[in-house]
Amino acid sequence: MHAILEYIGVTLIIVIILFSTMYAINASTTRLSHIKEEQLCTVAERLMDKIILTPGYPYDWGYNFSLYNGSLTDFGLAEYGSRTPYELDPEKILRLVNLTQLPNPLYISGEEIAELLGIKEKYFFVLEMKTLINIYSRVLTYKTPGHGKGQGTSSLPEKIEVTLTNYYGVNIAGANVTGIYILVWVKSLGQNQSYNYYSPPPVKSNITWFDGKCMLDFSEELDNALDEIKQKSYKKLFGMVLIHVNWHGFVSVGYSLPYSLGDIVEGYVIGNYLIVNYNVTIIPRAAILIKDEVLQAVPEYKSLLQVTAVEIVDEDNPAYRVINRGAKKYRVYRLEYVEKLASHIIMVGTYTPGQGGRRIVLLPISRMPMLYIRYGTYGEPVNAVNIVRIAYFFNYPYIVRLTLWRKEEG
Repeated sequence: MHAILEYIGVTLIIVIILFSTMYAINASTTRLSHIKEEQLCTVAERLMDKIILTPGYPYDWGYNFSLYNGSLTDFGLAEYGSRTPYELDPEKILRLVNLTQLPNPLYISGEEIAELLGIKEKYFFVLEMKTLINIYSRVLTYKTPGHGKGQGTSSLPEKIEVTLTNYYGVNIAGANVTGIYILVWVKSLGQNQSYNYYSPPPVKSNITWFDGKCMLDFSEELDNALDEIKQKSYKKLFGMVLIHVNWHGFVSVGYSLPYSLGDIVEGYVIGNYLIVNYNVTIIPRAAILIKDEVLQAVPEYKSLLQVTAVEIVDEDNPAYRVINRGAKKYRVYRLEYVEKLASHIIMVGTYTPGQGGRRIVLLPISRMPMLYIRYGTYGEPVNAVNIVRIAYFFNYPYIVRLTLWRKEEG
């Protein structure tokens, strides 16, 4: 009897020891897992600070085109010399965006960034930059100018509905929305086109409701502008609306075109260079004859529009002004200067799609592109760390998001 009790007692002791050991192992593993996650969070936060608070080296690698990727020894997007934290250098950001299929020696890939940050062997990452305020516009009604000497003029946007959402897709109420109407007319056609810009541009403001929407009604402003322009004996007329938003000090800029003509070309600006690429998916396809000047939209000031000349190396050859789907599909123009706070560079030209005759087109090129860079596998593990910050460039707020995970877990 005593032997049986002893066996039972020994068995219970062994079971208790086993359960205690397993609990201790699980607790230790859990603590180690938490420590590992905390370490990953620390690495991600340090990387985020490194990216948006330091300028990298050389400090001017964004606009100094003599410094190719092999010249970079340190990576950072902060504007060198700025005393404002989280102020990014737009030229550096644009070198992370590749909007052309042609080889771009200025483009820096995610793998090169990982190597410059010293994380290539251990970590994968995704770096995203998006505007804090998203602007969506829809033309409700158009105004067609009277015929006569302005026959064939495109209809002009008259009433525009503007919808605002934030980074998370939530409607923004109580934002101040200002529409800046850009009107361009031509006195003569052909290679010696005479362009004119209506100044000062008509301006209209409104406040968004709880649904994030408001309407900009340019009926009266357009009537007044057209009465004046009709006395100029114009041949063609075109207009677009630049949309400026201010929500508790956070600003954003977009635009509204009467048609999808802004998609004819894709482009971006690096330094004083305007790089454009003809979009061959647009139908009907037709060549564009551009003017030798561009509009720079600077909505932060009352002098909203400034015109700067495009410097051309071969001024005697007008072929530089042609953009088409063939040999002249890819163009690089050097501007006389670029305003630091210019939100858009607007090219002006004529487009002949085959139906409706030749018409003026305004081709806005945004200086505020979206950024998405990935280094590593597609699809992040559940234990990946996300760090989000608000940063600025051109005085416009952007959401910067860094997602980091270990290679062994991805």
